[in-house]
Amino acid sequence: MAMGWASANLLARFKLLAGLPASQETPLDATIYDYLSLGQEHCINLWAQHFPHVMVEDPAIMTTSDSGATYQFAGSVFPIGLVEIRESPTGRLLVPGEEFDANADYVFEGDQIRIPDSKTKTFTNGPYARIVAPVAEISATTQPTLKPAFARVLIVYYALYLWANEDGNASVKSPDHYLSLFSNAWSGDTRIPGDTGIMGTLKTQLYGDGMGSMEPVNVMWWRQIG
Repeated sequence: MAMGWASANLLARFKLLAGLPASQETPLDATIYDYLSLGQEHCINLWAQHFPHVMVEDPAIMTTSDSGATYQFAGSVFPIGLVEIRESPTGRLLVPGEEFDANADYVFEGDQIRIPDSKTKTFTNGPYARIVAPVAEISATTQPTLKPAFARVLIVYYALYLWANEDGNASVKSPDHYLSLFSNAWSGDTRIPGDTGIMGTLKTQLYGDGMGSMEPVNVMWWRQIG
């Protein structure tokens, strides 16, 4: 049976690839989970830069504590990468801008937005935001959330790279060995023609996205009658 991608599986993969002897008392499982958490955080940042659609969360209502001068993201999180804000679940997409621009809908301020030009604005049901949010740390009871599941091998490779960089931990494999594993899985093994890795797989998911709703330039004239 193939090994899965839950927390316990990532822990087992880490120990296997680290080449740790059965009698090894360190690193503790809790320490390995810390490395895995850092690995997932690194991957989420890459996802947010290259294909945020994979990790974007459901729309969530934003809240205000100053009568509509500013609005905070759900859970007061600092979004990573993609930010889309609509005036309601089905309303108009709000347009970001500068604080001095009265024509902009909002100014982005990290973990909140501000209504420009020192104004306030209230919404009947909103605003709603779609974001890539930070994720919880991986533990024995908190599962990894990186999607797709098969890409979680990158969490393990990066965790091993961080671990091997610590003094005295490179006795089995060097940090460069694990970084090479990460690089090959992420962007493709240069020894394999056409291999673009996980990055290439996910980047091409939405190739031509939205084109189906566009009329071709050379549309037949009779289609425009009526």
